[in-house]
Amino acid sequence: MPDNGPRRPGAGPTQLRVIRMALLGPVILFGAYVAVTVSRNPPQAPELARPLLYVNLAYLVGAALGLLYFQRRHAAERDPARRTTFNIVAWAIGESTALFGAVHYLLVGSPIPYLVGLGMMLASFVLVPIRD
Repeated sequence: MPDNGPRRPGAGPTQLRVIRMALLGPVILFGAYVAVTVSRNPPQAPELARPLLYVNLAYLVGAALGLLYFQRRHAAERDPARRTTFNIVAWAIGESTALFGAVHYLLVGSPIPYLVGLGMMLASFVLVPIRD
C-alpha cells in the first residue's frame, strides 16, 4: 500500500553529529570509569573469562554482520528520513559492542574487548557516515 502522505525530512547533518557525540560520550566515560574501578579493585568475576570471551566473539561477529547490512541499506537509500534511521541503528550497534566490551572489562579485567568494541563503534561512524 503506497504512502501518499507528506514526507518528513530526516534529521539534518548537525542533529546527526549531536546524536553521534551523544552515543560516543557515555561510552568513553563508562570506559574510563571501568578502567579506574579495575585498577583499584580486582576483577569482579574472573571465572567468567572463558565463557564471556566466546559470547563477546559471537556478539562481535553478529554486530559486524549487522553493521555491514545497515551500511549497504544506508548507501542505497534515497529517502533522508530512512537514511537517518539507518545511521542511528548502525551507530547503536557499534555502541552496544563497546558497552558490552566495557562490562566484560569490568567483570574480567581485560581491556581488549572494550577497545575492540570501541573500534567497532568508530567503524560504524566511518561505514555509515552522515550524508549531506
